Amino acid sequence: MEKRWYYILAIGFSYIVAIFGGAFASGREIMQFFGQFGSPGFWGIILALVLFAYFAVVSLITACNWKTFDYKSYVTRLYREFMPEKVATRVYWAFEVSYLFLCILILGIITATLAQMFVSEIGISYGLAITIVAGIILVVVTFGADIILAFNFTITWLLLLAMVIVLAIVFRPIARQSWSVIASGVGLGGGGWAISSVLYVSYNLMGVVMITSLAEPIKDRFSASTAGLVGGIGIGLLILFEFLVCMAFYPQITKEALPLWFVSSKTGSSLVRFAYDFILTGAILTTGIGVTYPAVKRFMPLLLRKFGTQRRRMIRFLLTLMMILIGLGLSTFGLIPLVAKGFTTMGWVFTVVFLIPLAIFASKAAWTEKIQQYK
Repeated sequence: MEKRWYYILAIGFSYIVAIFGGAFASGREIMQFFGQFGSPGFWGIILALVLFAYFAVVSLITACNWKTFDYKSYVTRLYREFMPEKVATRVYWAFEVSYLFLCILILGIITATLAQMFVSEIGISYGLAITIVAGIILVVVTFGADIILAFNFTITWLLLLAMVIVLAIVFRPIARQSWSVIASGVGLGGGGWAISSVLYVSYNLMGVVMITSLAEPIKDRFSASTAGLVGGIGIGLLILFEFLVCMAFYPQITKEALPLWFVSSKTGSSLVRFAYDFILTGAILTTGIGVTYPAVKRFMPLLLRKFGTQRRRMIRFLLTLMMILIGLGLSTFGLIPLVAKGFTTMGWVFTVVFLIPLAIFASKAAWTEKIQQYK
């Protein structure tokens, strides 16, 4: 394969992987932001597909123009498009704090997700379940994160592929029922589906931030645009697939904490249900490691300078424990309230601190500046 296309596909699929995670794999996010609206949720998914693709294209082009290949330099440079440099550097911390809160919220949600599955499958108490999940993440991040993160992309790709296969098996016998529900027009009226779609895209634009760190090999506007389109369309299709699977059981499925587990259990096949359990467990643990380790790494240098490098593992342990304890506290609220209230709130926050600046100022820069050529 030509190296140019290798980078295009690698960046595009990395964008998909960045969105795929525990709460997404449970189906709870899709039901909260799209499924609860019934048939109109279909149009929300189409809108999300367009926005995911457009913002990926714009961010990749501007990252290449500005030569900003990490999230701090990219966001700071974006803010400098409409405010003085010193002010942009200070305002960046609003983004940083919002990002940290989002990481902790995700940690709480994925802990609640896996705990809910343990309760449903094994019948243990919810408190014991969240303690087990938190303990696994704590041990892995403290002692084995470097090794696991090296293989994280491979693991997640396999989980993503397995997820598509399981969804296809589940969808086949209920396809007619699902399309009938969508065609009937049943659901909530008004334009709530459009606002919900924008909020969903907004807090998931962390995926955009992630792929800008991979953009350095891109050499032209075509490559940036194609990579963004591949990723955005891929995300949209995956969301649509989950939506179609769940809509066969609308409206009762909107009240399920784990919609996809509910659907897989309806097949009557223990093999399908346990396969989904394995996928969800893997997705949650990789997501937990993925959101915890970078946040811990971000604050490690500050503490290493004070306490010394010889205490690196202890510092990593304490930082991880602190994040997990906060996430553990959040997880006690339960999965449905966390997704409904937490992600919706962060959606509004990131609409202000990231989506609007990206839509206005990054768009202007992307379509008025000539993309740089790299040697």
